[in-house]
Amino acid sequence: MNRETAYVLWFDELQREDVNLVGGKSSSLGELTSSTNVPVPYGFATTAHGYREFMKATGLEDKIRAELDALDDVENSALLREVCAKIRRMICQEEMPKDLADAIRHAYEELGKKVNEENPFVAVRSSATAEDLPDASFAGQQDTYLNVRGADVIIEKVKECYASTFTDRATYYRVKQGFDHIEVALSAVVQMMVFSKTSGVMFTVNVATGDDNNILIEAAFGLGEYVVQGTVTPDNYTISKHDHKIIDRCVNEQDIMLVRKKGGDCEEVQVPEELRKVQTLTDEQILELADYAKKIEKHYGCYMDMEWGVDERTNKIWILQARPETVKS
Repeated sequence: MNRETAYVLWFDELQREDVNLVGGKSSSLGELTSSTNVPVPYGFATTAHGYREFMKATGLEDKIRAELDALDDVENSALLREVCAKIRRMICQEEMPKDLADAIRHAYEELGKKVNEENPFVAVRSSATAEDLPDASFAGQQDTYLNVRGADVIIEKVKECYASTFTDRATYYRVKQGFDHIEVALSAVVQMMVFSKTSGVMFTVNVATGDDNNILIEAAFGLGEYVVQGTVTPDNYTISKHDHKIIDRCVNEQDIMLVRKKGGDCEEVQVPEELRKVQTLTDEQILELADYAKKIEKHYGCYMDMEWGVDERTNKIWILQARPETVKS
């Protein structure tokens, strides 16, 4: 197999050096799967080559460049919004080239066989080829789709990930950072869905103070998007790296949470009254997460920013993604 021209690569075929092939998020998930002893939900990534073939086969490359050439001032927010919305519509209206669609369909079927689950629920996440570089971070600028099921739906979501390359925020950021809009390609992560009853983020450095003696964990009920987006105020736990003890905890009341719907997609629901003021993780889970954080930081050799979830079916903790922390680093 020629990795440079593949449309799909599995996590255990990827390392962190493969940002040019599959973007920052995908390559980091590959690194975690291939080289660390932490639990990562399995999956595959569509490649930057597939994205570029989509752009060429549909003729979108020239059309998008023409639209962007007309955007002479990204500070004009109304014009930026109008141009970006038109580009996203153009992408979503095009049909996925057959070879690429077939590769995604086949990989999804293979994923089901590998995990012994027919038509599994997955998360489809965007991964830009310029993501999480030392001097620039595209993280969070493109779209994520949770609790997706079925090959046809996944192919559409991959296309929507492609379209999210041209959100207002991502387009503005590329201009300000001097990145060529067409050179930045997008990979889509297709990863087994964790049915998170609790989820959140963790850091191996305090991004506000630069203190790297502790691990910081933020946790909330439901899926982690509400923590990442700042929709809810999560619990905060501080764990000493040196003696592996919880040295501080702040339990915050949580009224709402994002949960998966049984048939697909997600919805916001009220947190049950009896859970609103209780700690979202057990002390054992907090320490298990901190252990994973230390292992990942040691492997990467730098401060890390991670997302995680606790599956409601098994109570197992999963690391959903990890990237070098880009504020203090």
